[in-house]
Amino acid sequence: MKHAFKPLGVAAAVAAASAGYVNVASAQSVSANDLGDLALVPYYTVNGEWVTGIHIVNTSDKTQVVKFRFRRATDSMDALDFNVIMSPQDVYAGVLTDDENGNISWSADDTTCTAPATTAGALTMPSIYRADAETGYVEIIGMGEIGVTSPIGVASKHSGTTFEPLNCEAVRSNFFADGVAGTTRGVIDNATTWQSSYMVGTTTVPAAQNDFDPSSNALKVSYFIRDNDSGVEFGDNAVHIEDFLGVASITNQQYGYFSGDLDGFDFPDLNGGVPLSAFAPRGAFNALRAAGVLGKTSIINEWSANPANGVEMDWVVTLPGQYTMFDLPQYVGGLDAAANRPWIPTLGANGAPATNASCPRAPIAGPPAVDECDYRDMPVVLTFTAYNREEFRGTSPQGDLVVSPAPPGEIVTAYLPKEANVVTFGGNSVLGQVDADVTADLGQPFGWVTASIASVDSDIRVCDWDLDQDNGAGFPSASAGAALDVQCTSGLNTGIPVIGFAAWARSVAANPDASYGRIIEHSYTS
Repeated sequence: MKHAFKPLGVAAAVAAASAGYVNVASAQSVSANDLGDLALVPYYTVNGEWVTGIHIVNTSDKTQVVKFRFRRATDSMDALDFNVIMSPQDVYAGVLTDDENGNISWSADDTTCTAPATTAGALTMPSIYRADAETGYVEIIGMGEIGVTSPIGVASKHSGTTFEPLNCEAVRSNFFADGVAGTTRGVIDNATTWQSSYMVGTTTVPAAQNDFDPSSNALKVSYFIRDNDSGVEFGDNAVHIEDFLGVASITNQQYGYFSGDLDGFDFPDLNGGVPLSAFAPRGAFNALRAAGVLGKTSIINEWSANPANGVEMDWVVTLPGQYTMFDLPQYVGGLDAAANRPWIPTLGANGAPATNASCPRAPIAGPPAVDECDYRDMPVVLTFTAYNREEFRGTSPQGDLVVSPAPPGEIVTAYLPKEANVVTFGGNSVLGQVDADVTADLGQPFGWVTASIASVDSDIRVCDWDLDQDNGAGFPSASAGAALDVQCTSGLNTGIPVIGFAAWARSVAANPDASYGRIIEHSYTS
């Protein structure tokens, strides 16, 4: 069945099918060297007095075009995205904060070119998915690279006595829609743009074409999370994926699929490159689900619930890319029109998702019939096996000697309602948020845990744009208002993509200067 999709007055058709993808993503792997063309920051937060900082380093001698995207925790809708154009060996760094009016903004002192332009160094999160976006995760995707002597390479290069880019307006001219070589600024195809002319003093630099190569594994991304109230700060490298795309995927920063444009700011995403390109592979999210990449069956880390010693600890468990498993137009069309709030957080007693009449996990009978549109792994169930530091699992041994580890204790489960979750142990949260809580009587307030992870639903699929509806026109103008179809494909790799860490804070009341925090990345089995 097809449905009208008119969140902004533009029609789009929706269909669910079981056919396979035509395009196949390139080989992917988790980088052992913390370099890649994709980096995932497991968690950002502006709750309370928390702020989140992110640093991107271009380690190459090429100009890199980078997609920078914040996805909210509840359903990973794209809350804020923009392009960063980094000259060779450039560093781009900034911080995400909120204000007393509820605005969430990204601010950077760097002069590195961005598309769109910042206002006083800042970009403010649009209202469309601002609700519930105080927390989430971040995607950093290499869209393409090009030599420093290219037109965009010259215009974006830090130079001169001020070490600022030569002309960021010329750089931004590459990211308008519907570029035409020789006449019109903007994106011509996923590897080609037309750059406007500009002035350097009294000299006119002519308009010119840029031809991009695939991004190399040149990005190094790190992050920190800081509580401005207590001064506690955590930090780590992002999770880096090598060879994510394998092709250039340059998109315009003017339109999106709301406007019927599949060459716009929504792409690239975790399912791959530009949908309308014969050369940009899709199906990347299924590749990320592989056991050798992000697909996992259990999470391992230490735990602590010891407030008597000033210790607070959380697990962050993030399931990136779940938005690729929505029939997206149908889901977006069913959001709360007043605030675009997701339906997701409320769970039943057995972890089943809340009923969503407009985007169900199973077909709803009766007029008007509504197609199934939620094929995510969400919600997932974590089944914990917790040990204290002496291998005790919660059941007092009877009699004399026992084989170690001791007999099993009570099975503890937790259902994760979001796509970026904070799990606490005994409800004592350092991050000031509790999405799931785990308690166990283990005789000690600390130890380690292995938690198996599984979906509560066996019908999982990835949904993508159905190009059978393409008329062969290539990259359409957004003004064409083209109908967009979605196809949902089963037969996926069974591992659930998961990233995250344990965040510890130790407050020393007698000597606050001795307080500290640290992040320990999770270990996994596949």
